[in-house]
Amino acid sequence: MNGKDLLIALGNISHKFYDEAENAAPAAPKKLHLRKAMLMAAVISMTLLLVGCAVVYTLHLQDMSIGQETYIQNFADDGRAIDPTEKTSDIITLYGHSGDPVQQAMKEWYEYLQTYDPDKALMDNVPDHPEIPNQYEYTYSCYTKDMAAKVDEIAKKHNLKLLEEWIPFQAWQGDIFLKESGIGSFVLPDSGAEITRISGMYYAPYNFSMDIDLSTDKLDAKLHGRVNYTRKDYFPSAVFARMDLNEYEQWDYTAPDGTPLLLALNSKGSAYIIAERENAMLVYSFDGNFSTSAYPAADEVLTKAQLESIAQIFDYAIQPQILDRTAVQTQLDEADKAHDAEHTYVPETYHSFGDALKETTFYYDDALQYTLYDITGDGKEELLVGKDGWFDYWYTIHNGEVLYHSDDRAYVCEGDVLELNYSSDGYEDVTYATANVPGTSQYTLDIIVALKKDRQGAWTCAEGDFLHPRDITQEEAQTIQAKYPRKQLKWQPLMDYPLSEGYTLGDYFKEQDAPVSPEQLRSIYAEYLKKATRDISYSHYRLLDINGDGVEDLLRKGEDDAFMGKTDFYWSAMTYRYGRLLPLPASDFYLCEDGVLEKVSTRYDISPGVEIVGHQFFRLNAMEPEPLEFAAYNKSTASWQGDWYGDVPLTEEEVNAITAKYPHVDQGMRPISELIG
Repeated sequence: MNGKDLLIALGNISHKFYDEAENAAPAAPKKLHLRKAMLMAAVISMTLLLVGCAVVYTLHLQDMSIGQETYIQNFADDGRAIDPTEKTSDIITLYGHSGDPVQQAMKEWYEYLQTYDPDKALMDNVPDHPEIPNQYEYTYSCYTKDMAAKVDEIAKKHNLKLLEEWIPFQAWQGDIFLKESGIGSFVLPDSGAEITRISGMYYAPYNFSMDIDLSTDKLDAKLHGRVNYTRKDYFPSAVFARMDLNEYEQWDYTAPDGTPLLLALNSKGSAYIIAERENAMLVYSFDGNFSTSAYPAADEVLTKAQLESIAQIFDYAIQPQILDRTAVQTQLDEADKAHDAEHTYVPETYHSFGDALKETTFYYDDALQYTLYDITGDGKEELLVGKDGWFDYWYTIHNGEVLYHSDDRAYVCEGDVLELNYSSDGYEDVTYATANVPGTSQYTLDIIVALKKDRQGAWTCAEGDFLHPRDITQEEAQTIQAKYPRKQLKWQPLMDYPLSEGYTLGDYFKEQDAPVSPEQLRSIYAEYLKKATRDISYSHYRLLDINGDGVEDLLRKGEDDAFMGKTDFYWSAMTYRYGRLLPLPASDFYLCEDGVLEKVSTRYDISPGVEIVGHQFFRLNAMEPEPLEFAAYNKSTASWQGDWYGDVPLTEEEVNAITAKYPHVDQGMRPISELIG
């Protein structure tokens, strides 16, 4: 009988017998009741059978802690700012526990890393470092000989063997990993579950850490997670997790095959399923946050019951076999070639500006303009395309081939200097540079000076590069800008660009914009989606004209999962015009009345820890968005505002008035299988 048999046997003993044994009051010695005596004898005898096998105990995350550190909590679970509160997190390793050799080794390695080169001053970017074997450089993240020597020292001290150099597996190579490792599958047959993606690292001969996507009929969303398998007789490739254990609920659970498990779950949906095998630790971890928020509501995260149902689908008896590294590498190389052949983009080759414009302009646009001007100083004119005196993409010809280049909003200044100008939300970047085309499809900017202005109006200046900026006044910034006055170039409508005598780019687009029947349009969209769903798991669609041009557009939504969250809005939209599929400038939107769209987006970059959810209402006029109104909810202040930065406060009544103008309509989502078959 082994430990699993014991636990199964004990599991069949009624809990009330335990209660009787635990709650019996002390009394004078007397003859034991036969039932109680049998219970005690059974427990003692089965425990003795475990001598030399394993010790029965209850595992907790605390047993995997190798230290603690304090942190400051600034936000409550709902994202509201609170008074800074000092709290404690544990440094957790999921490889060993309770002072076993692996845990002791991990503790020593962690403490060593805390004091040895903490600022990474000794780290360089040299791959395959000649003084450090790849086994140490990649598997153990060593970048000096001292670190490699420390790995040897710790492993020898705790009688642990070293892992070999890692073998990376990409998402398109997951089947090779399952086959060659002998695992076959992480999930049990007939479990109603499927691993849809596997990628990660195999640390020969046995250890691995694989990211997975899990689809199961026990959930209506896909889960992103990770599987870690760590042998107890090897020094692991270390990853240290910082966990506030006060935030986790932990409980024991028994798998269908009798394997005892530790399950742990916190309020953000971080979940762990931990199984200790006789010679290894097997850990499944998942991101069970089904929202796109860092502060999910209680109904937006994985529940305790759901985690238990997921724990039932895995095979806890997996034991990887030693891989034939040479044979596996051959298969990986073949898989890479097949993937590259399918996904490598081969740009079209053009030999005239007109041919390039036909393929890269995409659609008829009266607002676009062009001019011819030599901005590279090679004596040949480039074709600049933009509007209102600036351009954002341009073409040059090198060795008879047209090369395409794109920039931020750019102006041509005196001295053939380019001014690249970018501004948003009160910030402004102005860079003066010259274009240097080294004879390839790429080009570089020789930066003369770069100016930046923040929302408070403070300017900085960097000359030659961005690495050493200095503070300057607004007057100094204006003086620098005055050195490079913009040239007044002769701009013409791009649609009037001559492709041949009497035939313009506009004529070409009008010819290409031939209508197709509804049946043809559905077929075009279906063929596109069959290819697109190889990389993105689209699940729902709708055909609807949302930009008012008389052509039904393809609206798309993907599968709900812990990465994208549970979404009932469309992710993106495309249309078919001018003989090609074109993306529409709309993403993450709801359909509202009167052709209005509501885009929902979340920003985390305003201030550390602050989450702001914006609601932008707009229309699409052909290929251009028309903004209507905007409101954002700032979770840190639990208040509404009319811009991202809070400069325009809104009352709840004002927000209600805005949203009342644009009520949602039936989104009309249909399973994508209806379209692609």
